[in-house]
Amino acid sequence: MDEERVLRLCMQTGLLLLRYGGETSRVEETMAHMAVGAGAPADSVQSFVTPTGIFISITTPKGTLTHLTRVTGPASMNLEKVTLLNDLSRRLQRRACTVNEAFAELERIEKAPPIYRHWIQMTAAALSSGSFTVILGGTGSDFMWGALGGLLAQETTRWLTRYAPRFFSVLLASLLGALVAVFSSVMGYTHNEGAIIIGAILPLLPGLAVTNSIRDLLAGDLLSGVARGAEALFTSVAIAIAVAVAIGISPRLS
Repeated sequence: MDEERVLRLCMQTGLLLLRYGGETSRVEETMAHMAVGAGAPADSVQSFVTPTGIFISITTPKGTLTHLTRVTGPASMNLEKVTLLNDLSRRLQRRACTVNEAFAELERIEKAPPIYRHWIQMTAAALSSGSFTVILGGTGSDFMWGALGGLLAQETTRWLTRYAPRFFSVLLASLLGALVAVFSSVMGYTHNEGAIIIGAILPLLPGLAVTNSIRDLLAGDLLSGVARGAEALFTSVAIAIAVAVAIGISPRLS
């Protein structure tokens, strides 16, 4: 067994899982499965994962080999790829593939395009925001403006996340979505400004981050759980600030 190669395989898998939205307990479990499948004894592999770094070591008769990698760059939520990575780790654990095949599969998963094209994602964002607006008491015209606000918010978040911290991208996206509601209400095009605002920003709420935070805390990963919870809190604060600013300037427009 090439311990260095096994560590690189586990590390690359862990990085991809974190990037695509996997919780830290899942990352640690998956890396352990892959190491065992590659030939390492189960009790020789130790790992420690946080949202910003991965530590993993393998102990052999020759000594302990340790790798540390810092997690950088924006995350791109993709639960389909999380599922594919989990499946790969199980196949390697069952010895249904080799280490070389696992590396090739990792590269294929990383380079694979999203299962849904960009226009489909944006259409879904618009329809969901418009539907939330109607559920909250909006009319047909409110649906259209809520859909427009949600579309602008989602596209802004997607574009800005590559260049700015998530707090600022969500802040600006929420502000644009809320301003659409304010503008449509001031101009007399809509009847329920509040429903449009909520519909536009609801898809931006950090539901997955909260879920991962709770799962990490329940699994005993206190550091990761608190970190993800703080991320969700800052995202919520950004949305609240944006909505407050949009509502605050509404009387001036009228």
